Amino acid sequence: IRDVSLSMFYKPDKFIEHFKNGEDYGVHLQYIHEERPLGTAGALGLLDVPDEPLLVINGDIVTNVDFSAMLKFHRAHDAVLTIAVRKYEFSVPYGVVECDGIRVKTLIEKPVYSSFVNAGIYLLEPTVFEFIPRPTPNGGRLDMTDLICRLIEDGLVVVGFPIHEYWLDVGQIADYDRANSDAREGHLIV
Repeated sequence: IRDVSLSMFYKPDKFIEHFKNGEDYGVHLQYIHEERPLGTAGALGLLDVPDEPLLVINGDIVTNVDFSAMLKFHRAHDAVLTIAVRKYEFSVPYGVVECDGIRVKTLIEKPVYSSFVNAGIYLLEPTVFEFIPRPTPNGGRLDMTDLICRLIEDGLVVVGFPIHEYWLDVGQIADYDRANSDAREGHLIV
């Protein structure tokens, strides 16, 4: 990864001041300023259409995902969009009762439910840009979830790439503190 675009709405000057042109990090940085929040996919409408798959990562994600493996997976499945997905489990601390009217059908004591969740990391083929509007003064907001739903509704191939590497959404202070602690303790190698 050599070319990086940062889309920003909130305090863009802080990012520019810190990262400058990206040279100190071995990349070329392009800054995209959103005049108003455009959603998690809307700012892509401000980019030129790429000529190869585009990696998109939410700004509050800390991860060690193997992007080369993700790209291989994306290509092997002829996907127009690949979503990094992470297994998420949650426990219900009570017995869950399923009823049909008033009649109890099942009772499961303290079940654990498991599902894949969106990890905020995506690979998009250039053709996906046909589904992303150019922002206008009155429009252009688009969330990645809405874009994905549009692609699926059109019958295009969207796949989920299961990730097992370190991943943390640091959008909350407690999670940000956890990522810092993990880095200090060597659990996170960046």
